[in-house]
Amino acid sequence: MSVFDHAVDKSPCRHGINKLSLLISVLCLFLILSGCWDSKNVQDLNYVTAFGIDYDKGKYIVYTNSLEFTNVAKQEGTRSPSKAPTWIGRGEGYTLDSAVNDIYAASTLQIIWDHTTVIIFSERALQKDVNKMVDSLLRFSGIRYTAWVYGTKTPIADLFAVTIPFNLSPIASMLYSPDDVLKQQTNIPPLQLMKMVSQLNEPGSTVLLPSLSLNNEEWTKDKKIISQHELNGVFILQKGKYKNWMKQEQALGLRWMSNQIQKVHIGIGHPATPEAILTIKKPKASIKVSLQDEVPKFNLVINVHSSVEEITDNTTKEYIVAAAKEKIKNDIQQTFQQGLNRKLDIYSLQNHLYRKYISFWQKNNNGSSLQLTPNSLERIDVNVQIEDSGMNRLNR
Repeated sequence: MSVFDHAVDKSPCRHGINKLSLLISVLCLFLILSGCWDSKNVQDLNYVTAFGIDYDKGKYIVYTNSLEFTNVAKQEGTRSPSKAPTWIGRGEGYTLDSAVNDIYAASTLQIIWDHTTVIIFSERALQKDVNKMVDSLLRFSGIRYTAWVYGTKTPIADLFAVTIPFNLSPIASMLYSPDDVLKQQTNIPPLQLMKMVSQLNEPGSTVLLPSLSLNNEEWTKDKKIISQHELNGVFILQKGKYKNWMKQEQALGLRWMSNQIQKVHIGIGHPATPEAILTIKKPKASIKVSLQDEVPKFNLVINVHSSVEEITDNTTKEYIVAAAKEKIKNDIQQTFQQGLNRKLDIYSLQNHLYRKYISFWQKNNNGSSLQLTPNSLERIDVNVQIEDSGMNRLNR
């Protein structure tokens, strides 16, 4: 027998051990492979897109608005031949968490919060501990700071049940996309959860929560009235607590002071017979504060760019500019006075005082000894530029 024959072991036992080792190695590879063993189809999940909070008789009442996945993502250029259905969930409990658990108990599908883009607080809920509710909300994994937030005096279930025109997906409505829809006309600035959280307990800051309601007058379908979402005012919160509500007509100064407004249409002259119609885009405001003999004074500067949509025969450019300045100034003063009547700092003026004169703020009991008066607004400077008059000839 050669040396080579002795070196090579051809025994059956040796071959069996090699095969067993190979099998164990393959099985180990399968164990460490990642996979989608627990994945589910998108149609088998409950996507909550809007969340509402109410309070009644010592209990929190929560509402969820869920959309069918097939009505959220549509092929380009197509529309559903029928109304996109919405599903409304309702739960109640002595805490916000227990109210949500009440919905979990009756849900046949797994609830996903990652697509929640709207949060609505009823007026009754706002009268409770707002900070505590917001803290509970942010503990739900999936709810992001980018959600739009509203307050309402309208039943939340009615807001979720609104029919969207042209059978579009509900996420195309003002409720879910206020920035897109309100580009045409805005008086009340929209608010995201991130800004609400940052302002709730910021010294001298006021939270202006848009007030959502239903408009039952403007739209019909086959001569049948169709309700649509509408912003009709603001809920005002200071130091984390709900203070008051102001209707849109009383809060017109906000459109000039928020720096979030996209477009505003105003009439110059008598409201019933305006002498000119202006479109104003993205007005910008700045606030300057100074101390005069230990008394805070505020100067406001508003810059607007406008275009003339309609004029009467005898109206000049100089008159339009002067009248527009006067109207903007009056809007700001009237809204400021509405805030004073409610003992509120509607423009968060004291927050600017806090930021610039922190020692003065602390000296006055962290601002609690400071009160705004009609004389707190020392000056309001408005600059109006007319960039376009279309086919309307000015200075004729």
